[in-house]
Amino acid sequence: MPRDQERLMRRYIAPVAGVLFLACASPAPLPESELTSRVDQLAAASDTTALAALAQQQCGALDGEARQTCYEDFFVALSGQERVRVALGALTVLAGKERKVEADGHGYTHIIGIKAWEPGMDLVKVFKSCTGLFQSGCYHGVIQAYFTGEGSVDSAKVSWLCDLIQGNSNDRWLRFQCVHGIGHGLEMIWNWDLPRALEGCDWLGSDWDRQGCYGGAFMENAMASMPGGHHTPARAIEAVQGSAATQEGGGDEHAGHEEHGGHMSDRGAITFKMRDSTDLLYPCTAVKPKYRSTCYLLQGGVILGAVDRDFAKAAAACDGADPDLRHNCYLSLGTAASGMTVQNTPKIIEFCSQGDPGYQPWCFVGAVKNYIDVTANPDDGLRFCEAVPPGNNQRQCYVAVGEQVLILNAPDTAARRRACDRAKPEGRAECLYGAWLLKPPPAGLPLIPPGRRQQ
Repeated sequence: MPRDQERLMRRYIAPVAGVLFLACASPAPLPESELTSRVDQLAAASDTTALAALAQQQCGALDGEARQTCYEDFFVALSGQERVRVALGALTVLAGKERKVEADGHGYTHIIGIKAWEPGMDLVKVFKSCTGLFQSGCYHGVIQAYFTGEGSVDSAKVSWLCDLIQGNSNDRWLRFQCVHGIGHGLEMIWNWDLPRALEGCDWLGSDWDRQGCYGGAFMENAMASMPGGHHTPARAIEAVQGSAATQEGGGDEHAGHEEHGGHMSDRGAITFKMRDSTDLLYPCTAVKPKYRSTCYLLQGGVILGAVDRDFAKAAAACDGADPDLRHNCYLSLGTAASGMTVQNTPKIIEFCSQGDPGYQPWCFVGAVKNYIDVTANPDDGLRFCEAVPPGNNQRQCYVAVGEQVLILNAPDTAARRRACDRAKPEGRAECLYGAWLLKPPPAGLPLIPPGRRQQ
C-alpha cells in the first residue's frame, strides 16, 4: 500500500465502538408536524445551538439504541435542501454536550451526506459542501446517495467519478474522501455484498485509489453489521428517494420508484455473512489476500464488539492474524480505544499496553492518530505521547504524530517543523522523522513489526 495512502487510510478510519451516556431531563418532545416546522425555522436562521437543544428535547428521554435512532431520524429531517453546513454545525454543538454523540459522530455525518444529494443536483458542488468533521463521513454519504440514486453502477461510472470531483486540483485528501466513499457506496448499492464491492473497487485505475476504496467497503461492512446498522443509511436513502418520487409522481410517495432502481426496501435479504461469531478475524479471513491489509485496519472495532471490549482478548485475537499484517490489527485496536473512551488517555494507555510488546507500538499509533483526527491539532497528539511510558511505544507514538503533521501540512516544511518543535526533547527527533524532516532516522528507527522482521 503506498505510504501516503496508508496514512490517509489510518487517519479516516472511524472506530465502531462508542460509550453510553446518561440522558438529562429535557422538555417534552414536539409532535412531528410541529417539529418539522421548528426545524425548518431554526435551519433557515442557521441557529445550530437551538437545533442541538431541540434534538436533545426530542431524544433526551430515551436510552441506548432508541436514543441513537432518534438522533439519526432528527438529522435525516434536518439535513438536505442545501443545509449541509447547518446540520454539521448542529451536530458539532450536540457532540459537545453528549460524549456518546461525539463517539458516534461519523455515522451521523454519513446521514448528513446522504441527505445532501438528490438526483438532478450538482454532485461536485454538493460533495464540496461537506467538511472533514468526524472523519469526513459527510463526503462518504454523498457518494452513497449518488450510487443508490443512480440505481446502477458500472466500471465507467466508478472509474471517472473521482476525476470529476477532483477536477484539476492536486488535492489528494479530497480524492481520498471520494474513493473511500465509493467503497461505502458500492456496499450499499449491492446490498452489503462485501466481496462484490471489493471487486468493484478494482475498477479504479491506481492502487492508491483502490486501497482507499477497499477501506470504505470494509468500514461500511463493519458499521452496517452492528445491530440495526444497515437500517441507518437505508432510512436516509428512503427519505431522499421518497422525496424525489413524490416530486416526479405528483404526490404518490411510491411514484417513480422503478426509475430510481436503488430503493433500499426492494433489496431483499442480505446474502453475505457480514460477521462470524466463531471467527474474530472475519471477514479478513474470508476475503482474497490482496484485500487483507486494508481489512485489518478496520478489524479492531469488530473484535472489541465481540469480546465485550476486553482488550487482552482482542489483542490475543489480533495475534492470530497473518504475521506481516498483525500490526494493522493492533493499530485498529488503538483507533477503537481512542474512540470508545472518547480520548481518555489513562484508559487508552492501559488498553494499548495489552498483548505482544512487539506489536503494542501500533496500537498507540492508531490511538494518537485518532486524537489528531478529531481536532486536526497535532498538539493534542503530542500531549498524549508525553503520557505514554518511555520506550518503543512512546517513540512510535511521536513518529505517528509526525506522520499526521505531514498530512496536515504537506507542502509547508516550516509549518511541519514548527509543529514538531513543540514536542518534548525526548520525542522531537521522532516527530521530525515521521514528518519527513529528518534523514537519516534516529537510532533504532524505523521500528519494524516482528512479522515483517522475519521475512
